[in-house]
Amino acid sequence: MTKEEQYRKCCGKDVYSVADDNVLCCNGVLYRNVPEDSECVGGVIYDQNQIKMLSCGSEVYDHKKQLCCSGQLYSKTEAECCGNLLLESNKNQICCSSSTHAKLYDIKHKHFCCGHYYYNTSLWSCCAEHLKPTPKNDSSPPKYRLKPLTDLIPEMCNKTVLFGKVESMVLRQKWRDIVLRVIVAVNEVSQGPLLNLSLNHCSSPALENGMTYLWKKIKRKYKPLSIPVDLTSDIHMFITVCDINQQSDNTCSHMFYAQSGFSMHGNF
Repeated sequence: MTKEEQYRKCCGKDVYSVADDNVLCCNGVLYRNVPEDSECVGGVIYDQNQIKMLSCGSEVYDHKKQLCCSGQLYSKTEAECCGNLLLESNKNQICCSSSTHAKLYDIKHKHFCCGHYYYNTSLWSCCAEHLKPTPKNDSSPPKYRLKPLTDLIPEMCNKTVLFGKVESMVLRQKWRDIVLRVIVAVNEVSQGPLLNLSLNHCSSPALENGMTYLWKKIKRKYKPLSIPVDLTSDIHMFITVCDINQQSDNTCSHMFYAQSGFSMHGNF
């Protein structure tokens, strides 16, 4: 193999040389004439002046000024996303969501969310986002809902969080025992590649084996925050955007500790 051939790389159907200037392979697509120091984040190319921006559908936006709800852009207010809808006031409406659906409902007396359903507690009970036609006085519906990762930036950038993959779940009376594989720990050194934790089964959101979520550490306990994330693009996006925005705020950079052979290590 010649020296020139050693520098050749594949990008989708194209071949390029790592010695070429202003060339970047992003999610299997080869881009030419890109600005220097550009990066591929979540399938979108950003230069260093744009890196603090996120993509919303085909548009780039600043998450500090705008809100992206499943591909729809809105001006940033006190509102929050409910799928691709905007929940402008939580006084009159409520968002009920699962990992697959999100719906807005008018607030009603003795009604609670159960996944993306809004149910009458006199007729139903809820356990781990599943409705049962057996009302219970001590029913404990989930106290919070999982959100898209972009909805948690930049709020979670300064928190002790980790990306953890659910390896196994076992029910033990009212508890859900979980073995969690730590992919990346943020702002704290992980105690090991695996964590054993327990959630109240009925009052916690439904989770799936093999899926990765963003988790927040509260004292010695963890709770899931996000809907399932992509192991590479979503985590890279979170780390990059948090780090760049932190630098723009003139604060010290975060520490990201990788486990399980993940490709990001050290201080970004």
